[in-house]
Amino acid sequence: MRPLTFGVVLSVGAAGGFGRDRLGDPDDQVLAAADRRLEASLDLRSATDLAFALRELGHAARVLAADEDLDLSLRAADVDACLLALHGRAGGRGEVQSLLGVRGIPYFGPGAAAVALAFDKVRARQMLAYHNVPVLPAVALGRDLRASERALALLGWPAVVKPRRGAHGMGVTPLHDLAAVRAGIERALAVDEDILLERAAAGTEVQVVLLGERVLGSAELVGRDDAGADVVCPPRLSRGRLDGIHNIARRATAALGLQDGLTRVDLIAHDRHNEVVLEVEPLPSLAKDGVVARVARAAGLAYPELVGELLDRLILRVPETRASAQPVLLQ
Repeated sequence: MRPLTFGVVLSVGAAGGFGRDRLGDPDDQVLAAADRRLEASLDLRSATDLAFALRELGHAARVLAADEDLDLSLRAADVDACLLALHGRAGGRGEVQSLLGVRGIPYFGPGAAAVALAFDKVRARQMLAYHNVPVLPAVALGRDLRASERALALLGWPAVVKPRRGAHGMGVTPLHDLAAVRAGIERALAVDEDILLERAAAGTEVQVVLLGERVLGSAELVGRDDAGADVVCPPRLSRGRLDGIHNIARRATAALGLQDGLTRVDLIAHDRHNEVVLEVEPLPSLAKDGVVARVARAAGLAYPELVGELLDRLILRVPETRASAQPVLLQ
C-alpha cells in the first residue's frame, strides 16, 4: 500500500449548547455540560488514537475539525481519504459524509442517509420493527410534554427518557417514579428538541461489533453506574445464545443499511425473555480503549491491525490521481 494522507475528522462542540436556555435548574446545567464534555472527550481520544495508528502504518494523518471551515480545511490539507472520529450530532446528521461525497473524497463508513436514519431513534425503531428486529416499546414526544405522564402510564415503570437524536448515553436518564420525569426530560432536551420515552429492560447488556456484515465479536457490560461500566469479552453467555444475538445484530445493521463501516449494536438479553435491541450505533468510538477496539483485540486484532482493516476497505476507492487536487469554487 502506497503512503497516503488521511484526514481524521472530529467534531467540535457537537452538542453546541443546544437547548441550554431551557435548563433552569443548576443541576440540569451541570449534567448537560458533562454530556458535552463526554462527547468532546470521545472525539479527541478516537482522533488521537487513529492518527497515531495511521502514522505507525506509514501514512500521514491530518486532524480536521468538523466546523464551518471544514471544506476549506479539506482542500488545504489535500487528503486522499478520511476516517471519521465523530460522535453525536456532527456525524449523526450525515452532513460531513455529504460534504465528503460532494468533494469526491473517499471515507470509511456508511453513507449520509444510512447514518442519519440510524441516528434518529424513532425512524430507526420503525425500520427495525418493520424488518422484525425486536425493539422495546417507546413513545416519541415533541415540545408538548404534557403527554409524558400518560405515556409513562402506558409504558409502565421503570422507564428511560432519552433524546431522539443522541449517542453514547448522552442525555439518557433512567426513571423509577414520576418525580424523576421532569429532570430527565430537561436533560434530554439539552441534547435534542425531541425525546423518547422507552420501557426499561432488565437483563444482560451485550454490545456486538460488526465490520461490514462480519461480526468481530461482542462484549458484556458489567457494573454500569455513575462511574461507567466495564466490559467482559466474550460475554458470559452460551455459544448458542451468542449466535442468536449476533444474528439479530446482523439483521439490525442490514435493516438500517449499515453494511459499510464499523457498527455497534447494543442489546439486552433476559434469562426469561427474548433479546431486544436498545441502540444501533453507526459511529462507535474508535479509541483504542473503547469497546470496538477491545472486542477486536479479543478476536485477535491488535489496534493497528484493526485500523489496517479499515484502510483495506477504503484504499481501493482512492484514485491514483485525486480529483480533489483540482480547484473547486463555491459560490
